[in-house]
Amino acid sequence: MNTLIKAIVLSISAALVAAPAMAAPQHSQNHQPQPAHNQKAPIPYQAQKDNAPAKHQAQQHKKAVNPSRDWHAGQKVPSQYLGKSYKVDHSKYKKLTKPGKNQQWIKVNGDYILTNIFSHTIIKIIGG
Repeated sequence: MNTLIKAIVLSISAALVAAPAMAAPQHSQNHQPQPAHNQKAPIPYQAQKDNAPAKHQAQQHKKAVNPSRDWHAGQKVPSQYLGKSYKVDHSKYKKLTKPGKNQQWIKVNGDYILTNIFSHTIIKIIGG
C-alpha cells in the first residue's frame, strides 16, 4: 500500500512539473522577436521604399471582372459568383431566354451568364 501511494504521488508531481513545460510557447529557430498578436511588425524605411512599386502594381491588377471579355463558354464560373445575390430572373429581362433544365442566369458586372447549376460551367454570355 505504501508503494502504491509513493507511485501515485510521484506521477502527480511529475505531471505538475511537466505541465508548464508543455504549455510554454515554442520558440522559432531564427530567434527574431515576434510581433504581438494584434500589432504589425514595423517595416524598415528602405523596405517600404522597395515595396512601393510592387504595391502599386498589385493594385493595378485588382480590376473588375468583365465576363463578356474575360470568360468563355465551357469555362467554370468562379465560386465567388455562385451566390443567390448573382442569380437573375430571366422573365424580367427581354434579352434573356428561358433557361433549360439545370440552368440559370447570373449577372456579373453588367453581363448575363447562363450557367449549368450542377457543374457551374458557362453555357452562354450576353454582354450588358
